[in-house]
Amino acid sequence: MAATKGVFVTGTDTGVGKTVVSSALVRSLVQTGRSVGVMKPVETGVFLEQLSESDAGRLMAAAGVDDGIEEVSPYRFPAPLAPLAAASAQGRVIEMQEIMRRYERLAARYSCVVVEGAGGLLVPIGKDWDMRDLIGRIGLPVALVGRAGLGGINHALLTLEGLRQRRLTVVAVLLNETVPSTTTAQQEQCASTVALLRERAGVPVLGPLPYRPHLGSDWSGAGETLAQSSPIRELADLVWANAVGRSG
Repeated sequence: MAATKGVFVTGTDTGVGKTVVSSALVRSLVQTGRSVGVMKPVETGVFLEQLSESDAGRLMAAAGVDDGIEEVSPYRFPAPLAPLAAASAQGRVIEMQEIMRRYERLAARYSCVVVEGAGGLLVPIGKDWDMRDLIGRIGLPVALVGRAGLGGINHALLTLEGLRQRRLTVVAVLLNETVPSTTTAQQEQCASTVALLRERAGVPVLGPLPYRPHLGSDWSGAGETLAQSSPIRELADLVWANAVGRSG
């Protein structure tokens, strides 16, 4: 079944690196010959003329697809707010069925689809539904991106608990260094976060990916480099193995 092939990338919070992980994962899958579609169902704080700098634009560039932006990212809002608030500010309503209609077309077209969420697991999207509801409806397994530093353990375990409450499959947690570890204390915090999550998460814990200070100035190059890193390759292998297992 095409609709089960791929992964939904969510985060423990906003700004944890979902887009860089999603883009690198897409590049890694493409480099191994996969046909990969991408989707960013809802994006806020973005303008149409800034497509190349948007999450959706970066995903499309990583995949090398020419799908229309309306297909890849049907709901885009200029206000840098939670999806429900950003949509309300424009007098619009985000419809889950519309997202599903676009997703199903992409799933029928590609052997694998990488969907990137917005914000964290419980961020409101509609009046009575949130990102977790959308993940459950789409039905893809989840890759969770979290911080490799102070606070990362609690955020990751809480998010995993929220996913398990709905019996949603998690393929892996991938940790990302969102700030530089320049002091001994910061390095110890990062190392202990990784070690304790590997003990307690109950799923593979990958990384951490190193902090990248110049990511914005060379997004494409950083994505290519990260696509060949061990954590991203491991994630790509897990995603594809899960897809094959589900379709077999």
